[in-house]
Amino acid sequence: MSQGGLPAPLVVPNSGRWLGNDGSWSTFYAHVGTPPQYFHVLPSFNGQTLYVPIDQDCSPERMNIIDCGGQRGVEVFQSRPSPGFQKNVSSSWKELGIYRLGLGTNLGLSGNAYFGYDSFGMGSNQGNSDTKVEQLAVAAYATADFWVGQLGLSMFPIIVGETEQPHSLLARLKDEGKIPSLSFRYQAGAPYRFTKVPGSIILGDYDRTHHSNKTLLVPSTLDVIVGLQKITSTFPNRTTSTLLSTGIVATINTNVQDIWLPASVCDTIASTLGLTYFDAAQRYVLTDTAHTALQNTPPTLSFTIGTSASGGDTITINIPYAAFDLQARYPIFGTQTNYFPLRRAANDTQYTLGRAFLQEVYISVDWERDVFNISQAVFASPPLPLDVVTVEPKNRTDSLVPRPGQARSSKLSPRAIAGIAVGVLVLMGMIAGLGWWMYRRRRAARREDGLAQTLQTDEKKDPGNQAPKAVEKSPRTDLDLEGRMVPEIYAPVGEKHELQGAESEKRDEQVMEVVEADVGSPVYELPSGEVSRADGNG
Repeated sequence: MSQGGLPAPLVVPNSGRWLGNDGSWSTFYAHVGTPPQYFHVLPSFNGQTLYVPIDQDCSPERMNIIDCGGQRGVEVFQSRPSPGFQKNVSSSWKELGIYRLGLGTNLGLSGNAYFGYDSFGMGSNQGNSDTKVEQLAVAAYATADFWVGQLGLSMFPIIVGETEQPHSLLARLKDEGKIPSLSFRYQAGAPYRFTKVPGSIILGDYDRTHHSNKTLLVPSTLDVIVGLQKITSTFPNRTTSTLLSTGIVATINTNVQDIWLPASVCDTIASTLGLTYFDAAQRYVLTDTAHTALQNTPPTLSFTIGTSASGGDTITINIPYAAFDLQARYPIFGTQTNYFPLRRAANDTQYTLGRAFLQEVYISVDWERDVFNISQAVFASPPLPLDVVTVEPKNRTDSLVPRPGQARSSKLSPRAIAGIAVGVLVLMGMIAGLGWWMYRRRRAARREDGLAQTLQTDEKKDPGNQAPKAVEKSPRTDLDLEGRMVPEIYAPVGEKHELQGAESEKRDEQVMEVVEADVGSPVYELPSGEVSRADGNG
C-alpha cells in the first residue's frame, strides 16, 4: 500500500531464529537463487548487498562440526540440510569472480567471496510476504569471521571495476519503487527481556513508539559514527565507577558484536567487573566466580553518546549486564565459554560499538539527508503498537504528500504563482551568497585551527569515479587460492574514525589490503578450570 504516491515502508521479515557463535542474535529472512535458497541473516550497516556463506566453507576440511550450515543460518534446501549457498544449483547465477570480501577490515576481519548476479528476496519458504529483486549483485563467502550471513543496508554501490558498479540493495529497492527512500530503522532485539524480544528492520520508515522521548540527531558520513564521551558502571548497591572519561569517536558497526575501546579503558572495565583477559583469543572471559557475582549483582553500564567526542548534544544509553552476558563457541573457543564482548583497539580506527551495544538502542538512518537518530530502546509486554512515519525521499517536496492532519492548499492564481517564483529566486540568491561567504570563512578557519570537532553535514555524494578501482578479477573458479593474490571488492567506507569537517570535498576511501585466502579461524582452548564453561548449545 502506498501513501500519496509513495511506496509503503518495507518490513524485513524476522525469522524467529536466534543465531550466532558469539552470542544470541535475532535474525531475518532472505533468499537467493533459482530455485530460492533460504538464509537467516543479520543486518550490516556498511554492507551493500546480501552476503551468505558458501557451501564449500562448511566442508569437513574447513569446519568439522555437526550441522555447520544450520548453525550458520542456512535453511534446508531440496529436502536436505544445506551447508551454504550452492551457486552451481542456481539457474539465475551470473558470476563476476572471486574478490576480497572487504567488510570489517579495520577490525581484522577477512575472507574471500564469489560475487555474482542472482535473484534475491526477503521472505520465508512458508509463503509469507516476499519482496524480490532480480539480478542483484550478491556475495557467497568463505570465512568464519562472518558466521551468519549479512544483509547490507548501505546506499552506496559496489565498485568491482570500470564496467561493473552495481547498485546496492537499498538503492535497487528504491529504484524499483519498493521503498519510499534510502533510509531504515533497526532495533537488534533482546533475548534477555521478557520471553525474548525479536529484532526489527523497516526500510523507509521511522517508528515513534519504540524509543524514549529523547533522541540524538547526528550528522552522518559514510559510516554511522558517534562521539563516545563517557562510560560509567553502576551496581545495585549504587557503587558507581567511571570507566571512560576522555571522549573518543566510535563507529556503530553491526558486523561485530564487540565493543572496541582503548586498551587502558578495557583494563579499567575488566578490573571493575572482574574479567580475565585471554591473550590467545584476545577476548575477555569470566571465571565461574566472576560470572556468578555479576549475575547476582548485575551492574548497568551507561554510555554517554554525543555528536562529537566532547561537548554538544548528548544522550545516555543505559545497558544492563544481561546484554553483555554472552557465550562464544567454535571456532572462537573449543567449548562454549562465557565471555564479555570487549576488545582492545590497536588504534583509533578500531573504536567500535557493536551488536551487544545495539540491543538497548533504537537507531534510524536517513542516507539521503546524511543524518541518523539514536535513542534508548523501549520494551513493553505486550509489545507497543507501531506508530510509523514514512521517511520521504529528499527530492520530494512537502506539497506532494500532505503529512497527517495537513490539508492540500487551494489552487493559486497566476499572479500569486509569479510572485512566489520571484520571491523564491531572490531568497535562493541570498542563501547562495551567504553559503559562499560561510564556506570561505570555514576554509580559512580550518587552515588555522586544524580538524573540526563536528561530524560532516554536507550532502552525501556518490563516490563515482573518485572511488578506487578493483584490480583484475582472478581467473580461478574455486576457493583454492592459498598463496595467490585475491582481487578486492571496494566499498566506500570512511578510512579514519574521526569527526570530519563540513568542507570536505570528497570521501576518503578505505583501501582493502589484498591477502591470501582464509582457510579457517583458529580454535582457542582455554586453560582448564580458569574460566566458566557455559551450558547448552547457544
